[in-house]
Amino acid sequence: ESIENHSDKAVTRFIYYAVNVRYFSIQGTEDMMVDSLGMSTLFLPDVQYHFHGMNPDEVVNHAYSVLYYIFEHDNPIGDGETIAGLENGDMSPDIQWKVQYEDSLIQPVREVLDINMGEYASGTR
Repeated sequence: ESIENHSDKAVTRFIYYAVNVRYFSIQGTEDMMVDSLGMSTLFLPDVQYHFHGMNPDEVVNHAYSVLYYIFEHDNPIGDGETIAGLENGDMSPDIQWKVQYEDSLIQPVREVLDINMGEYASGTR
């Protein structure tokens, strides 16, 4: 009833109630992870970021923006394409981050849209 009576549109309701964006710091390193869990219930990809040197709160907000876009447009993002990155905490078309589909780094294993954050990216792809 709470979900059904939520005043926001369907996309906002689904993301708010059914998707969780998680943050992890990698012990012994400067690396961090942000990923989502829940989009697969609609056969859409979750997202994942493996990074360092950026405010994780800004990355979480970016993740929610990407998830809203994926949901609203039935995932038009293709493997190897780019999406707007972050500049001073805001999405900027001047900064392009390459994306690719791969298995998640964090459990449960599922296909995710991995977002390579350029100079802030950690790990190998």
